[in-house]
Amino acid sequence: MKLWVPLLFISLCSGVQAQVHHDPLNEREVDLMRDTAQDPKKRVDLILSFARERVLAVDRLRSTTRPGLDDASKISELLGDLATLIDELDDNLAMYNGHSEDLRRPLRHVLDSETEFLKKLKALDANATPLQKKRFAAALEDATDSLKSSSETARSMLADQIEKKGEEKNKEKLDRQEAQQAPRSSDSGR
Repeated sequence: MKLWVPLLFISLCSGVQAQVHHDPLNEREVDLMRDTAQDPKKRVDLILSFARERVLAVDRLRSTTRPGLDDASKISELLGDLATLIDELDDNLAMYNGHSEDLRRPLRHVLDSETEFLKKLKALDANATPLQKKRFAAALEDATDSLKSSSETARSMLADQIEKKGEEKNKEKLDRQEAQQAPRSSDSGR
């Protein structure tokens, strides 16, 4: 009976430890995110820069001449961070889109960046050894899925934004034409 108590305690502690949430951002990045909360364009660029840092770190680990034993687990962690960042980016875009922000330029930047990231992940998959693939396959799949889903969402959002802004421009043009014609019709009544 005395043996069961320590074993139960150890299993409970390891279960609690497994539930600890890993934040993909360091303190500096969290501060930067806080500073850009009200500026959609800066925030999107910031999240993309954090994602790019993770992709470049994966590239550096992959291209080392003597890969360490821990490199595959570090790559897996970085890919998990990338997936989380891309999901955060989607959440931010949806929020800003709901506030009727003009996101056409940031969405184009998102699409260009995500295309670049997907190419790097494909190269990672193509050049990894079978053992490496086994160690980070799930994280690679998650990151790839997040990027593909985000790109689809960004494309759809961009198409909606372009259509909406086009309608606004047409309405403004019609309003200007009506405003120009209004003084003429009041002049002719004299």
